[in-house]
Amino acid sequence: MGKKLFKELELFLFDMDGLLFDTETIYINYGRKIAGDMGYDLKDSFIEKTIGTTNDTFKELSLIEFGEKFDFDKYCYEVKNYVKEQAIIGNIPLMTGAVEILEYLTQNDKKIVLATSADLNMAIKLTKSKNIDKYFSHMITSDHVSNGKPNPEVFLTGAKKTNIDPKKSMVFEDSFNGIRAAHRAGMYPVMIPDKLKPNDEIKNLYYKEFNTLLDVIKFFEGEI
Repeated sequence: MGKKLFKELELFLFDMDGLLFDTETIYINYGRKIAGDMGYDLKDSFIEKTIGTTNDTFKELSLIEFGEKFDFDKYCYEVKNYVKEQAIIGNIPLMTGAVEILEYLTQNDKKIVLATSADLNMAIKLTKSKNIDKYFSHMITSDHVSNGKPNPEVFLTGAKKTNIDPKKSMVFEDSFNGIRAAHRAGMYPVMIPDKLKPNDEIKNLYYKEFNTLLDVIKFFEGEI
């Protein structure tokens, strides 16, 4: 089944944070520290709602959660700057199988697009830090769309840029909002869980779930 589907698929879209890079751990841990310094508590339930969203959506949800007095701009500046600093010095590791699957898809002449809720500057810094920017024909970021995940715009924009039918496209995601967006785009949503384990809603939306990106290659090769 995996081999047959792989032949039919033409476009593969990748989320970035928590899927290609282990950034979610840094965002959450350092975000908790900064929020704590400001007198606020980042609860797990809030984190679950915000993973995979754009900066604008994150701000909206933050002000609802903490009130209008919450200095979102200060919080965001501190956390993003820290992540960028870590990216520049190469301290943010790739997730298991990231390079292997990008290389595998490239060798099989498949189109690869980065589709992230992060901004373009962050996407460039991270991908260049590990020399994986070369694999992507396009980078679709929060700078290129009006609506963030779970809206499907980021994925549909990737399909439009490559002139490939969404029905011949597969999306790799770790977040609930990403899976929702991929499903709404009419693509094949594949979940590689990081911080969030899929609930019944998400299990009904995704095509497959794998432990790592290495398992995806095994699936395409008919080994699992």
